[in-house]
Amino acid sequence: MPGGLLSDQAAMDGIEVGMYVLEKDGTLIACNKTAIAAWGRSPELGTSEKYCGAFRLRYPSGEVMPHDQAPPPAVVINNGGTVRNADVICEQPDGFRLLALVNVFPIRDESDEVVGAVNIFRHNTAKTVPGLLSTSGVG
Repeated sequence: MPGGLLSDQAAMDGIEVGMYVLEKDGTLIACNKTAIAAWGRSPELGTSEKYCGAFRLRYPSGEVMPHDQAPPPAVVINNGGTVRNADVICEQPDGFRLLALVNVFPIRDESDEVVGAVNIFRHNTAKTVPGLLSTSGVG
């Protein structure tokens, strides 16, 4: 687990945007209470849960986005890039959907190798996309 703010649960919980941390293999190892509220569930940290704590992710069109194709593994962990201001729909277990504005950054060690990622997101209330309006394609 990275040090500093990312290892201080109280500090992470004090941040009013969703935040979570992944290891290099995509294992979810930390998250804050804002992320848990957006996901509508508490993920099992440090287990086989990978890439995101959301029950289901969707593209803005409403199509299901497999967790392993979400921004953290696809761009950041595998390639060392960053994702800025991407729209992703988080679907809660009860079917409620919210549009998240997602920013993901690599976590690097002293030798500049990617060792994980941090995802910071907020509920994007200023925008409506087709996937928020549709309940079809639940999968």
